[in-house]
Amino acid sequence: DNSKVLVSICCLAYNHESYIRECLDGFIMQKTNFAFEVLINDDASNDNTAAIIREYEVKYPEIIKPIYQTENQYSLGIRPINQFNWTRAKSKYIAMCEGDDYWTDPLKLQKQVDYLLENNNSSLVFTNYSVRYDNKLILNKEISDYSFSGIFKANPIRTVSCCFRKSYLDELVFTLSKNQTFLDLSIFLYMAY
Repeated sequence: DNSKVLVSICCLAYNHESYIRECLDGFIMQKTNFAFEVLINDDASNDNTAAIIREYEVKYPEIIKPIYQTENQYSLGIRPINQFNWTRAKSKYIAMCEGDDYWTDPLKLQKQVDYLLENNNSSLVFTNYSVRYDNKLILNKEISDYSFSGIFKANPIRTVSCCFRKSYLDELVFTLSKNQTFLDLSIFLYMAY
């Protein structure tokens, strides 16, 4: 029941065959006391990404809600996150994770939603993060400056780690042109504002 979904996880996938299982497993392992959905857009991948997503859709039909594009929308100048994921979200909160990223903490969503529920003046939460390449840790980032100017100068927030109030996203979409590109930085700056 969409009316009971508290968090919509928005995910973009394109030729992420090598990573998408780990990404989807990170969603499925979430332990929450609320319902969440995964709104995933496969942008006409030409590898096995869509087939892997279908496996998860069959196994978890109440959670995994994909769109399978037949033509690459990004190459047509369309931002799939705007057009195909956010417009479907019926939840109070949005979490984002791209198909080549993944979550490691099964309580990620629960901790973030608990914080947002307890702190009405907070628009967005995010975490420290690690970057791995070929299974080697290449960056372990602890974030200290998340002021408006800190975000503007260095954007320390990574999309994979954030969760935010959908109402602020709705304000941003309403405020700017319908054709405006909503990049992560735009969202983070708006939330900080």
